[in-house]
Amino acid sequence: MLTRAFSVLVLTAGPTFAFELDLPVACTPGTDCFIQQYVDRDAGPDLRDYACGAETYDGHDGTDIRLRSIADVAKGVAVLAAAPGTVVGVRDGEPDRLVRSDEDRAAVADRECGNGIRIEHGDGWVTQYCHLRKGSVTVKKGGAVKTGDRLGEIGYSGDAAFPHVHLAVSKDGKTIDPFLAETNVACGEDGPMLWSGEAKAALPYRAGQLLDLGLAGQVIELAALETGEKLAPPARDAPLVAYMWAINLRGGDVIELKLKRGDEVVADNTVTLDRNKAQYMLFAGKKTPQGGWPKGSYSGTVTVTRDGKPAISETTKPLVFD
Repeated sequence: MLTRAFSVLVLTAGPTFAFELDLPVACTPGTDCFIQQYVDRDAGPDLRDYACGAETYDGHDGTDIRLRSIADVAKGVAVLAAAPGTVVGVRDGEPDRLVRSDEDRAAVADRECGNGIRIEHGDGWVTQYCHLRKGSVTVKKGGAVKTGDRLGEIGYSGDAAFPHVHLAVSKDGKTIDPFLAETNVACGEDGPMLWSGEAKAALPYRAGQLLDLGLAGQVIELAALETGEKLAPPARDAPLVAYMWAINLRGGDVIELKLKRGDEVVADNTVTLDRNKAQYMLFAGKKTPQGGWPKGSYSGTVTVTRDGKPAISETTKPLVFD
């Protein structure tokens, strides 16, 4: 098991709208799925999410709930109707593939949403779900859905740099941030949310999150983590590497990663981020010593310090070489 500590901000204002949203995914936020990006509340070129952070990008109009890696897509993580309504638009059949270049992006022009569903809820309220897995859509145009009905599965079709569902909410054609539904309320202030009580409790604001922390018997590359490639397991006659993979870190964050044998530091790697990082990977390790790794209990630890205070602290389960 992993032990965790991280900064969590919970805004407690309840919804004052008749329209309410339940959790749109069949996963546990913060454990096997994660909010990567929120609505950008800044009308100009700067970035500002509802908690005055920068977990968004310029002009982003929805909430992105991601899976850890492409391998998790194969598990069939359901996307659920967050509110009852009528399906007014459906697209399926777009391939799942990560967009990594301008050429990739041009290939999905006019189909950026990928496989998607659009639902009308009455009184001008509309939700849209994008980037669903190819072949997973279960509803048809004109059909009625209830809250919690399965719509499809999280995928990475369209303009997707990671597997996720993009949930966009609008009222009378205007983007609404479900975390702070009044547009004239400043970020960080109390204001009405659209989320139900249960959904709100499941979606606290986390100022940076670890996607993974582990030990492996090889040097780690980010692409391997993104795809969910099976890593070489630790072994006494192989290199030993501690690695961390996180999202939504901030410029100035100090990341300290250590590979330890008991209390002894075998290898360490410390960096100070020069700018905000939507995702970041770091590793620390050593080649196999002559005769193999000595007997003992090995672990990886990571600490992220922000403004002089620990924002994230986590340790792997011990690996014992007898």
